[in-house]
Amino acid sequence: MSKITLSGLNKADVLAALYNASKPQGMGFMHYDPKPMTREEADGLLKQTTHFDYLKGRVMKVNLAGDELDTRDYDCDNGQGAAECALAELRSTDDVNSLSIQATHHVNTRKEAENVKANLGEESRVEKSGSDTTFHLGLSDVADKLGPAVDKAVKKRRA
Repeated sequence: MSKITLSGLNKADVLAALYNASKPQGMGFMHYDPKPMTREEADGLLKQTTHFDYLKGRVMKVNLAGDELDTRDYDCDNGQGAAECALAELRSTDDVNSLSIQATHHVNTRKEAENVKANLGEESRVEKSGSDTTFHLGLSDVADKLGPAVDKAVKKRRA
């Protein structure tokens, strides 16, 4: 599914539920905050903007300006159907940080931490194929700072 109606939902609740279910990704671990978002915090953020790319290190990629949410970018990074699951949980529990949403965040954060740690030694490189050039950004040049940030994030999630 690529679009979900937001009809009947408070947009601050939508933002908080999506945030609470999302994971930090890559360099996002440098800014990761494990504290869940409340409706009140989300409401304050929505007074500033409706478009969120990364938020406190968590990958969001949503625009809450309209009555429908395009889920493609959120789902691309957080998992197929992730937005729909978070919003279905919100609709059924009226809780922006239900046990199910917490579990989703915890599992995906742990998996992403393992992925980042496994790729800390990867060098940046350029590949050329015909007229196409592809840049692969490695993590080796930031490993000394990113590695400890990932460790800290994992430790905070356990607490």
